[in-house]
Amino acid sequence: MKRPACFAALCLVCALFLIMRLRPPDIFEDDTLSGRTAKAFGTLSDKYEKNGSFCLILSDARLSQGSTFEKEKHDIIVKLSERAKYNDLPQIGKKVLVKGRVYVFERARNPGQFDMALFEKCRGIDLQLTGAEIAGVSGKEKRIPESLNRLSYRTATVFDSLYGKEYSGIIKAMVLGRKNDMDPEIKELYTRAGVAHVLCISGLHISLLGCFFYKGLKRCFLPRAPAAIISTGLLFMYAVMTGMSVSAERAVIMFALLILADCIGRSYDLLSALAVAGCIILLQNPCSLYDTAFILSFGAVLGAGTVKPAFDRIFPVKNRIIDAVKLSLSITLFTFPVSLYFYFQVPAFAVFLNLLIVPLMGVLLITALLAGGLGLIFLPLGIMPAKAGKLILFIYEGVCRINDKLPFSLLIKGRPGIVYIISYYLLLILSLFLIERYVRPEGSPVMLQKRAGLCLGVFIMVMAVPVNMIRTPSVTMLDIGQGDCTCIETKSGRVIMIDCGSSDESMIAKYKVVPFLKSRGRSCIDTAVMTHADSDHISGFEELFNMSPKEGIRIKNLIMPDTALKDEAYLNLVKLAESRNTKVLLIKTGDVFTVDGISFSCLHPDSGYECADRNGYSTVLLMEYKSFSALFTGDVEGRGEETVTERIGKSCTLLKCAHHGSDNSTPEEFLKKVSPKLTFISAGRDNSYGHPGRKLLQRLEETGTEVFVTKERGALMLVTDGKSVKVTTFLKRVRKEVTLFRFLKKGGF
Repeated sequence: MKRPACFAALCLVCALFLIMRLRPPDIFEDDTLSGRTAKAFGTLSDKYEKNGSFCLILSDARLSQGSTFEKEKHDIIVKLSERAKYNDLPQIGKKVLVKGRVYVFERARNPGQFDMALFEKCRGIDLQLTGAEIAGVSGKEKRIPESLNRLSYRTATVFDSLYGKEYSGIIKAMVLGRKNDMDPEIKELYTRAGVAHVLCISGLHISLLGCFFYKGLKRCFLPRAPAAIISTGLLFMYAVMTGMSVSAERAVIMFALLILADCIGRSYDLLSALAVAGCIILLQNPCSLYDTAFILSFGAVLGAGTVKPAFDRIFPVKNRIIDAVKLSLSITLFTFPVSLYFYFQVPAFAVFLNLLIVPLMGVLLITALLAGGLGLIFLPLGIMPAKAGKLILFIYEGVCRINDKLPFSLLIKGRPGIVYIISYYLLLILSLFLIERYVRPEGSPVMLQKRAGLCLGVFIMVMAVPVNMIRTPSVTMLDIGQGDCTCIETKSGRVIMIDCGSSDESMIAKYKVVPFLKSRGRSCIDTAVMTHADSDHISGFEELFNMSPKEGIRIKNLIMPDTALKDEAYLNLVKLAESRNTKVLLIKTGDVFTVDGISFSCLHPDSGYECADRNGYSTVLLMEYKSFSALFTGDVEGRGEETVTERIGKSCTLLKCAHHGSDNSTPEEFLKKVSPKLTFISAGRDNSYGHPGRKLLQRLEETGTEVFVTKERGALMLVTDGKSVKVTTFLKRVRKEVTLFRFLKKGGF
């Protein structure tokens, strides 16, 4: 009742959430355009450098694949050829005609995978043109945005000279919002330590600058009103120059409200100002509800405005260090489930690391601004401030590397479900209500110690609670393009992965496999099975072995077929496994291993099996759990399929189709013997082989099996209790009841 702005913001969020659920964001998904040459004509709204080439942002742009332009308008990222130079680029505000290849941003096709299309849609971007050339420029420029962009580019070149390759990327990200030149390893290091907010234009940066401008102008004997107008204007231009991120826009709005309250003699309410900022941003772009930066930025301020006062009541101690601990802990507690939802992991010591990182941020920001400003006037003048900044960055990196070496510094907990998130916040609200009503600041030191111990105990309990409980075994076939990767999880959370590789997609481990496992709360693969050594089955394993222990997923055991054909690819994988202290085991016909009541029997190959190529010795495993069974065939073909047909003793619930659904595999005799109720096929979109083949699909249809293909439905997940089966597809929602087994096919995990 005391905060009508907060009530209005809550109503707006609920209304937008319902609207967006009923009518999701209109994301451009026409894959038929990808790779085609096209022209785009639109207004230049931004330009920046990325990986040695320049990018343009065209707003209200229309596409043309011929002589006429489409009526529909898009915002497009245009990646120019490397020959382009900054001084040759058109000015912001002008109409630009470009020609290049059109590409659609990739949607997430697996659990835990980053949705690039949704991320760009939150920024207002629909498409991208690559390898583009500027074909024409017309119209007038917008002087202020163009001047700010040129100032940003010139300052970036000064930072390159003053800070060198080692630190310039961090400084450009922190001061100018240019994240494209940052070292990926450093970015991951800061993220694992929980201090990645240093690497962006955060609300703290904007607040520090705003207070610096406002107080500085008042000390120059300017009246409050002119000082407020000038400082807010400077802050707004700085936010525009740095890209106007969500957190920057939120901070600028809240700072303007703070200055307005000071000028008219009214009190400033943090939560009301936050509500006003949220309403303004959401009315401009409702898609911000899906934006991680929006959610975490507003969540951090909500934590400071709601949980921090509760800590002040429990611990009424006036001390800067204790106050910083309470603030950091408040933000961590409030954003805990949200951070898990997006990142699946928790930096265990982030609360304490920020006690060192945050106080130095103001000094680092001021030295960087001094270095950039003085360097623009005369480059040597910026050397001394830059050296001070380098020292702080050296301390930051050292602290993060020490954190990396500590045990349990990163807790992988998985993506929480909606029930967990709602329960968490209901418990938090109840706790805040009880503290507000019953806790009084007065108390003896002994009582304060008991309160501290109770709060710490509750915090540890919350951190320790598993968010992704698995009660029944599951089989997940990931969509990794033209390749194979099947992940089996037992009821106790152990992971068996059969194959991991792709021939048409790179870095599948980093962008698809590791995010999936972390979203499930898994930090290691207990048993990896390589069916054969083709790259579309092992490239992901090689990538996992080459990742750093903190970045990737550990593989405890690697099972490989006992074949006579041990070529270079086979032996190289053995070396990589041994270099990571992974135990290498050979498997042959008749071998059986059991994990949590699930048995895996090897049906092929025999010991020392000889064949002409790798497909011939593909490991074939029969998985059995109570009444459920699944046959994993690798790329077995010809003589191998005949052997498996003879050895298989009964029909199977699930068949993992061999060779990505090739017409030359999975013959009629084999299908009659296996008689699967379900068939999973892993095949890449627009693959050059035409997989799965029409003849094979016809054979499967005649068998009566239900067929699921990754290129059509994304990742495929099967959950079973040994008696019934539930199948879930990541894309394309469908419902259908099938006799003998209960099947549920729908979109989303």
